[in-house]
Amino acid sequence: MEISINHEGDIMGIKADTIFYNGKIYSMDSSSHVFSAMAVKNGTILALSEKENESILMDDYSQEGHTVLKDLNNGIVLPGLSDTHVHAPGLAYDMLFNVNLYQALSKDETLDLIRNHVNEHPQDEIYYGRGVNSGYFEGVEMTVGPRKEHLDRISSDKPIIIADFGGNYLWMNSAAFDTYGITQKTECPQGGEIPLDPKDQSLWGIVRGEARTLVPYQSFSEEQNYLAAKWFQNQMLAYGYTSVFSLRPPGTVRPRTTHFPLFEALEKRGELFLRVQGGRDMDPNGDVDVQIEIMEEERVKHNSGQIRFTTAKFFLDGSIEGLDAYLLMPYESASGKDEDYKGIFLWEEGKLADAFRKCMEAGFQIHCHAIGDGAVNRALNALEQAKQQLAEGDYRTVFTHLQLVSPTDVKRMKKHHIIANVQTYWHLKSPVLYHQIEKPLLGDRAEREYPLQSLIAEGIVVTASSDYPVTPDPNPFYAIEAGVTRNLCNAAAFGIKDIADIEEPTYLLNKEERTSVGDMIKAFTANAAYSIFQENLTGSLEPGKAADFIEISADPFTINPTEIEFIKVRKTYFGGRLVYSAETAV
Repeated sequence: MEISINHEGDIMGIKADTIFYNGKIYSMDSSSHVFSAMAVKNGTILALSEKENESILMDDYSQEGHTVLKDLNNGIVLPGLSDTHVHAPGLAYDMLFNVNLYQALSKDETLDLIRNHVNEHPQDEIYYGRGVNSGYFEGVEMTVGPRKEHLDRISSDKPIIIADFGGNYLWMNSAAFDTYGITQKTECPQGGEIPLDPKDQSLWGIVRGEARTLVPYQSFSEEQNYLAAKWFQNQMLAYGYTSVFSLRPPGTVRPRTTHFPLFEALEKRGELFLRVQGGRDMDPNGDVDVQIEIMEEERVKHNSGQIRFTTAKFFLDGSIEGLDAYLLMPYESASGKDEDYKGIFLWEEGKLADAFRKCMEAGFQIHCHAIGDGAVNRALNALEQAKQQLAEGDYRTVFTHLQLVSPTDVKRMKKHHIIANVQTYWHLKSPVLYHQIEKPLLGDRAEREYPLQSLIAEGIVVTASSDYPVTPDPNPFYAIEAGVTRNLCNAAAFGIKDIADIEEPTYLLNKEERTSVGDMIKAFTANAAYSIFQENLTGSLEPGKAADFIEISADPFTINPTEIEFIKVRKTYFGGRLVYSAETAV
């Protein structure tokens, strides 16, 4: 093969700042080329070559005293990765200032972590945390959520407010309910729930969904926000991410956009080494026109070289474990709900169609949270209504999560060019959710959770993301492995023994939905870039594109699939600049 050369303008005399050679460079371009050398100038790729033409590239693009030659030592190179659904700054606030419960592996560990945090911070007036998993509790608490009495025994006078791992409810003690004036008679916002004990009608201990708006969001100082942004960026670079699509910060309730100032604080200091896009949640109970006006202002305000406001986020339903994902057929009897209970769809369908149309006409991309098959179905109905009044366009509407999707609606997604944004970290029989919650609530439907290969086979563009911190560790190689094996990975996080055979049945979820390593990496690179209208800049290593790339410790295409999770990022380059090195990382 000839050397790939950027033919834009006269290339004669152009010399590279850096040439990376003697590597295995997976370009992830449309032809899946694998190169050995790459020339970079001013943060942009000039040319790539295969091994037999490496010396030609070096002769043509190097200049003694100017060009730096970097030997990759047969290392593996991928394009910089994109996480296309995160809630920045991830776990930063909880790791730096609050209690992080994602590390707990039982009810007792959960309570011990909270108790220790309270004892170690007697000066705090309110205690916050995140990551409680109701699957570690017993009986009804597994589905409704943990009771307030657990927290009352830790602190009876100061509020404790803990978000669950999925960000669907807040677990609070009696002092928190008292502080914010929430009683059995409090009017619950539409789409929310304040569960009561059926025995005596006392407060159970959580506020779910839109009821979270009754509790003020935790505030942080400018310095705390800067530290959180820095912590988050360092973590993402260490995992090989050079682009993120970020929505409201974890623990907040729509329509906050405070994630943008986090990144802008880094950009002003010349310390931002991520390409950032994001958006604002649409409030189903608010005026659509007013919200679009606000978004238009936000789009102008947050529009720099690396930061762009692009998207309207629609939260359509909740979660299976929260009993508020919207299903086509009712939940099983284990839900404790009426026999015809299907969950909660947060939007009136006509209003949703109108909001879709107006947002798309205003140039905003649509990004929908849709967990249940009923939510997917209604979203497609609304989109079809909206399109009847829309001109043909390149809208690239995104549906994310997709825990259940009917086969008929998979075909409709393809028809309407829906991009499927999936979190393959979850595409297995979770040791703490599947048999405890998902199977009892869904019955046989649990066996067909999280479609993947069926989406790809239908021709749908599939992207991968973490939903960090809902996924508490956004390591992309966990997701790549799980997408390929549909089986257990990161066993240590569950405190259990790892598997050695991808056919191990205990955690294997619908092996027919397994996909290839190539499709999983594409979901984090080329497809991810396409999904955020960034394919002309990133997503593949080609002449004219940004030199965002990573060096990794092993070749995911050739190793045993169960070993993919152990791949480490050795170096991350952003615009040709080394911004992370495992050798020097603290």
